[in-house]
Amino acid sequence: MASTAATLKDVAHAAGVAVSTASRALAGNPVVSQETSDRVRQCAEQLNYRPNAQARALRSSRSNIIGVTIPSLVNPYFAEMAAVIQEEANRAGISTIISSTSEDAERLIDSLHILSDQRVDGIIAVPYNGTEDSLAALDATGMPLVLVDRELPGNKHLSVASDSSAGLSSAVAHLLEKGNRRIGYLSGPMTTSTGVTRLEEFTAACHHFQLPEQPIYQGGYHREDGYRGTEWLLSQNVDAIIAGDSMMTVGALEACHKKGIAIGHDVALIGFDDQPIMRLQACPITVIDQQVATMGRLAFSLLHNLITDEGGSGKSPPSSIRTPTTLIIRASSDFDRSSTTDKEVRP
Repeated sequence: MASTAATLKDVAHAAGVAVSTASRALAGNPVVSQETSDRVRQCAEQLNYRPNAQARALRSSRSNIIGVTIPSLVNPYFAEMAAVIQEEANRAGISTIISSTSEDAERLIDSLHILSDQRVDGIIAVPYNGTEDSLAALDATGMPLVLVDRELPGNKHLSVASDSSAGLSSAVAHLLEKGNRRIGYLSGPMTTSTGVTRLEEFTAACHHFQLPEQPIYQGGYHREDGYRGTEWLLSQNVDAIIAGDSMMTVGALEACHKKGIAIGHDVALIGFDDQPIMRLQACPITVIDQQVATMGRLAFSLLHNLITDEGGSGKSPPSSIRTPTTLIIRASSDFDRSSTTDKEVRP
């Protein structure tokens, strides 16, 4: 038979104090003596008392809960981001509600409404183009809000996003140095700032190095998009492929493996985001790393500052952050193209 959860009244009775005194003691109110506070806390611990978050929120302006919306828990990049934010929140004594929006703008809007109804103290969100009005409406309510990984047109919200220009420029320069002249690009979706910006930056890098027009496949959110895109790029006899995000990279890996294309010999491959799967390949994968753990920590720090008003009067308000990207060179691209003249790209 399941036991009934202990109430504040049970704790007060066990400690021999009034309910109001028990409440103040657990809240750390200095009007309660240290001896009484210690006794109340000891009784609460013995009874395994857990205060109700919603009731606590009604008594104060804080619930000590934040909401986090990410596009996917299957994508290891976003899974790591969510885990880092949750870890940082735990250290600050804050609980986290994580919502996966399945790369769907309508589900993000629904999640924002639900989190707001749950009286969370603030929200960290990975946005989609087309959700500007909903996020602006949430912002207008005074809800602390930080965008992470992606931005929205106009940059009206605090955000933490990576600057991929340096990473992509280094990737193109590296491939050219190794003798590759036909570089295919697997783009992310055009409904996200990352997809649009990285495509522009790849094109700009090619122009900078005076490369003629290169084959580009406009992908999407899923591994299957990367698979189909890689098939098409291989049919265009590319020397190398740059994948514009994590799932495009996984799709490229799968396509090459299934078609018997030797990465690091038949084709050079550069992926995005330094996940363990990239390092554990038979031919480790060169990646453009945007340091997802750092982005997650910075996003939580920005939100925490907003919640606690550390950026309030007398201090400069928090500002958006752009993190750098770096190229981590591994065997998948670090070979001389002139030494692989027997390359045969299979359709």
